[in-house]
Amino acid sequence: MYGLKMKNEYILDLIDGIKNTDARLKSTSIRGKIGLIDTDTNILYAYCNLDDVIETTYEEYILWHVSKYYTYLDAKATIDDLEFTKLREKAYFYSISNIEKLSIPPIVNPINENETWIQFNEDDFTIGYKKLSLFDL
Repeated sequence: MYGLKMKNEYILDLIDGIKNTDARLKSTSIRGKIGLIDTDTNILYAYCNLDDVIETTYEEYILWHVSKYYTYLDAKATIDDLEFTKLREKAYFYSISNIEKLSIPPIVNPINENETWIQFNEDDFTIGYKKLSLFDL
């Protein structure tokens, strides 16, 4: 199985229905069921379907990243500072559906990985620990 690596805030945006795509600078031939995996921790937060890859502009790629941490004004400043040739580069939206959030997210043990994908065996997880608050005691 393949897992798409991304920042936690974008995984949560997908799970919460705020976004229904991921933005990347490379296309992929991978389709079907994948995992959504935190880039920094290798925690698998959800399964979903990668339905399609849609070509878009570099400007749209930048605007996709607008969030509570990266504002529209930040994105606009980035776009204004880019060279014309950079704005002509291609980017891609990965169309995602049927997100199934895991109640206890495990840590995946990679078989193979690169900057975008982790290949893992669904039977080989390290079960993470649930963070407890004072109200859980």
